[in-house]
Amino acid sequence: MLIRNLVGMAARRLASDPKLRAKAQDFAKTHAMPVVERKTKAVKDVVRGAEPGTHPARVAGRAVRRLLKD
Repeated sequence: MLIRNLVGMAARRLASDPKLRAKAQDFAKTHAMPVVERKTKAVKDVVRGAEPGTHPARVAGRAVRRLLKD
């Protein structure tokens, strides 16, 4: 409960403070976006490389494993 309250307070402060919001956006652009783009490309490669007629669940399993790898 304590951790939940702390995270909630931090999120509210981040949303209300323009300086912190700018820092969060900068952090997201420099650290998070490259990872998201790399993971997206990996999943797209798995889906595009699947043979036609392959069961969708099998392709989804491969995509999830590739997503969680690293």
